[in-house]
Amino acid sequence: MATIYAKTPDGLHEIETRARKLSPRLRSALILVDGKRSESDLAKLVQQADETLQALLEQGLIEAVATAPSKSSRDPGP
Repeated sequence: MATIYAKTPDGLHEIETRARKLSPRLRSALILVDGKRSESDLAKLVQQADETLQALLEQGLIEAVATAPSKSSRDPGP
């Protein structure tokens, strides 16, 4: 299962204000979090994705909103 993340109200506020002065890597990752991309999708776009997402989670800027089947476990159909 892949986790899907979305911005929290604090995350949205950070995008608007830059109050926390996030590093460019964290800010870029925060911008990419949209409530639709899975953890694996973000890993393709973000350097050090595990550490980056964990930092955003710890700061309360993103939250897990859903889990989706991983692409490898999806039924390819007929």
